[in-house]
Amino acid sequence: MPWTVKTGLAKLAYAGRRAAPGASRLLPKWLRRLVLLHIVDVNRPYAAFPQSASRRFLEDQVLPWLRDTCPRILFVGAGSYTCHYEKIFRADAAQFTTIDSNPGCAVWGARQHIVAPVQEIGRHRAEGSFDCVVLNGVFGFGVDDPAAMRSVVEAVHSILRPGGRMVLGWNADLHPDPVELGVLGSEFAPDPSSPWGARRTFAGETHVNDFYVRR
Repeated sequence: MPWTVKTGLAKLAYAGRRAAPGASRLLPKWLRRLVLLHIVDVNRPYAAFPQSASRRFLEDQVLPWLRDTCPRILFVGAGSYTCHYEKIFRADAAQFTTIDSNPGCAVWGARQHIVAPVQEIGRHRAEGSFDCVVLNGVFGFGVDDPAAMRSVVEAVHSILRPGGRMVLGWNADLHPDPVELGVLGSEFAPDPSSPWGARRTFAGETHVNDFYVRR
């Protein structure tokens, strides 16, 4: 699509949203995504994400592994750069649930999507409802202090079955190791049984992926 046409359509889309803020919700989710991704170009700030080794690791290795080993998965956070994750679980849409506190992010969520902070997951799902929870880029990006991190860990523990997994992605330049911060308590233990051991780091990146099991 020529850039001038794309720019004009983007301006029209923004004008429509200002004139009738709720009108877009009347459109099918696939159409809203099409407009936002290819006309409004909301992914532009995240263009570098898919090229990073840690993001490729999550998309190409971790999520397919979880699909094959965990019947019910909760992914915390929904954005324009994560909406394609549900395709990994297309064989069973009920296997993959997303949660985000921002109602505007619901368009990027999976078919099974919850609008709420992860700390309130207990209001929406029963204890032990999930076999795995993925917390990637949550600590340090909105959940910043140890007390808030601890509340997230407690909520995740409550809705994981005993022996369930937690995949924790965090950045070493944003805060100390969550273990050193003491936010994991005694509820989780490192899981060396994952295909990558208990911890995976990436050359040239500060991102770390830790694998835990619920005690």
